[in-house]
Amino acid sequence: MLAAVVLAAAVLAQTSSPPDACVYDKGAMMALSPDGFDQDLEGGWRALSYKPGCTEAAADLLAAYRTAHWGSLTPAQLHVNYWHEGQLRASLDQRLRAKRLLLAGVNPAITSDGFQDYAIGTVAFLDNDREALQAARDRLAATPPPDNWAETVSAFRERFGVEMKWPMNLNVLDSMLACFGRSYDEAYKGCKSQ
Repeated sequence: MLAAVVLAAAVLAQTSSPPDACVYDKGAMMALSPDGFDQDLEGGWRALSYKPGCTEAAADLLAAYRTAHWGSLTPAQLHVNYWHEGQLRASLDQRLRAKRLLLAGVNPAITSDGFQDYAIGTVAFLDNDREALQAARDRLAATPPPDNWAETVSAFRERFGVEMKWPMNLNVLDSMLACFGRSYDEAYKGCKSQ
């Protein structure tokens, strides 16, 4: 019996994060501007989400930030917050919760960027509905770029150092089709079909 307890403790120690790995300064996080909290790729909620075993803590942080700043977030900032929490919940296989958050992340005021089809396709993936995923992917692929696309690409390249391709997120839906039936994380990260 003692050997089983020792073995279980050893396995747990190898697969779990130390208890303090997901600790963060909540006051400092809540004090960040919406842009600093969301768009800093090395700070805000993202820094916490990159730590092994801290996905749920990062999702909870997004929800806490949204609650704390409810009256001051613009609709766009609110939608982005919902979307990112939804992605983290999908990573945790909290599918029902993820789908609600992902759909809340769609800004109905913006209809020209194809994001609605990306969201619908993501939800279809979580629902294991290949036909709906394919239809959303095809609609996204047919979406023409907005008039300001060149400026958007330039600003994104300058800020984050990466190139954007039109239509945005088509590669993610393609990966979800190629990796259909696998986990959200596997599909989102670009697993290869067998």
